[in-house]
Amino acid sequence: MGMVKEFLPQISLLVLVLVIAVGFIKKINIGFFSIGAAFILAFVSTKLEVTIAGTDKLLKISNVAKGFSSSMFVTLVGVTFLFGMASQNGTLDLFSKKIVALVGKRTYLIPILMFVLSAFISAIGPGHIAAGILMTTFAVYLAFELKINPMATALYAKLGANAGCASPLSMTGILAKELSDPLGHSGFGAHLFLTTFLSGFVYTLIMYIVYKGYNVKADNPLKLSELPAFNRNQKITMGAIVVMVICCIGFKLDTGLFAFVMASVLIMLGCADEKKAIKSIPWGTLIMICGVGVLVNMIDLLGGITLISDTLSKFMTAHTAAPIMAATSGILSWVSSTTAVVMPTLYPIASEICEKFNGVDYTNLISAITATSFAAAISPLSTGGAIIMSSYSAAKETTIDEMNKMFTTLFLLSIGNVVVNVIMAALGVFTLGGLI
Repeated sequence: MGMVKEFLPQISLLVLVLVIAVGFIKKINIGFFSIGAAFILAFVSTKLEVTIAGTDKLLKISNVAKGFSSSMFVTLVGVTFLFGMASQNGTLDLFSKKIVALVGKRTYLIPILMFVLSAFISAIGPGHIAAGILMTTFAVYLAFELKINPMATALYAKLGANAGCASPLSMTGILAKELSDPLGHSGFGAHLFLTTFLSGFVYTLIMYIVYKGYNVKADNPLKLSELPAFNRNQKITMGAIVVMVICCIGFKLDTGLFAFVMASVLIMLGCADEKKAIKSIPWGTLIMICGVGVLVNMIDLLGGITLISDTLSKFMTAHTAAPIMAATSGILSWVSSTTAVVMPTLYPIASEICEKFNGVDYTNLISAITATSFAAAISPLSTGGAIIMSSYSAAKETTIDEMNKMFTTLFLLSIGNVVVNVIMAALGVFTLGGLI
């Protein structure tokens, strides 16, 4: 039993690896699994009378529940509920079609527009999952209508959704703040958003050149005159989103709680089906994020996070910290979720690394971590790549050989994206020259 007590930090990390592996192999939500694993670790620790790492306080079963971030959960529910209404009543879909229709005959702008529009929708609140599903599906069907490369068009849309997802109003930006506040770090919102956007833009530009997006020539099937006008409910919904953006960014109001205010207004005015909007909330994703957070908190209490930071610090210097953390996040993202696993696991490690090395900036590290993790998220093993493949197969009957080829292509592009981001981290691009 004494040996078990001595190796609890290593055992806790092994449990995390096991949870991720089982979730990946069995395709199950690791959020619930993580909470159960955290309880088992806490139960064993109490029997062994283990103290919380760095203190003389005994670890208790109650520490499990304390690891569940209620503020994060409420914030994410509020934002996804509001934008579930905007999606359910057709506001986001019609808005996207009208913007594409404005291009007219200048269809060579379609690839650029897919990226910018997707990034914009992602940034104002829906985040990379909702915006990715909406815009990637839209992009694939539009590409078949235009008779242009559907894979490339879908990539522009998904890279855009990832690029815009770290805004202070979006799930990733909110999660970054909620994870960093307890660590004593704040005020990096604009920096994180810009670096994530820059990462997505750079690789989109590479894809634009590789797939010769500048040569797109086709007839635009969307005509502004043929699209319906925004109805009353959609106009009010857009007004509510604008008000939320102004109040949350301009007046620093709590994003999640104010989203509930705007959602309540839409419900009172009958602008959306409340029941359908509730169903559109990604409950599984939220449980996954908060559940893994519970397990990571327990690992931290047992000294596992410190063990990782100590191990990594042996292989890094102040100059190599960012690229090493970027590479770590990219590899981890290939088999797990950025928001559910990578960010909750690596943000605390980034904070500890900053304490070990003078001159290492926390904002630079989490920018490299977040951007590179999303760079890997176009892999077919992740939600982003899976959305592209499912949208393609839904729009066109696809053979097994085509699907296998698409799988390989997306995974190779994902590797390329991670490599580009690691290079950017090594060159200090994520510091933004210290301007922000």
